[in-house]
Amino acid sequence: MKLPQQPGRLFLWRGAALVVSPGIDSSLHTHFALQLTYGLERPFRARLQTEHDWTETRSASFAPHDAHQIDSDGGMLAHLFLEMPEAVKLNGTDLQAAFGTQSEFQALATSLSDNRHQSLDMAAALHIRQVWQACALPKSQTATSLDSRILSALDVIAANHGADRNGESLARLVHLSESRFTHLFRQQTGMSLSRYLLWSRMVEAVAAVAQGNNMTAAAHASGFADLAHMSRTFRRMMGVAPSELHRMAIAFKQDAI
Repeated sequence: MKLPQQPGRLFLWRGAALVVSPGIDSSLHTHFALQLTYGLERPFRARLQTEHDWTETRSASFAPHDAHQIDSDGGMLAHLFLEMPEAVKLNGTDLQAAFGTQSEFQALATSLSDNRHQSLDMAAALHIRQVWQACALPKSQTATSLDSRILSALDVIAANHGADRNGESLARLVHLSESRFTHLFRQQTGMSLSRYLLWSRMVEAVAAVAQGNNMTAAAHASGFADLAHMSRTFRRMMGVAPSELHRMAIAFKQDAI
């Protein structure tokens, strides 16, 4: 007898998110993270342009900045989002990603099936993230170290939720000119500082919702001008409305957001 489907779960860390949820069909969208997706119950469909035919798959890898759209037909999906520095060389989007056939990943997928994701805690979710990342990315691609000045800037961004951060103030903190800092930031992270700050605000908004804030309060707490601005950003990056967050139980590490 099939168990009734339970609400989704979202686990959030700085630079990564694990989502296990009934599939939410998306519009065509792009974002700044590598997205790994697996159909827990059955295959799902994906395409890279609205004029493209759908591809049926069980596992897919969507490279940062690559447009994509998912049609799940309501099946349970697992997604892992990873912010990847530019120095990590990815092979691009793959709609038939090989990680889904690896025995280590199959064991992981089994642990998420039949609503068992509902019993996950942060430690178990972190283990899943680490195993999945190891299966999807060769070790040579995951052992990338960022410049210490960029790491310092990322720490400042993470520690100042909702603050008005900009290239001039961050460059001053790490003793670089603004032009040198913004160039180094893009080189190291694979995205412009302004786009990273927008991504960071979106993650902070999710954390604010997890703490019990309504959408308007979450928008202001994370530095968006208003709820409409946050909603547009969320839909553009994730392909769904932020109201979908209310369908999920959200867990996060306070010191890692």
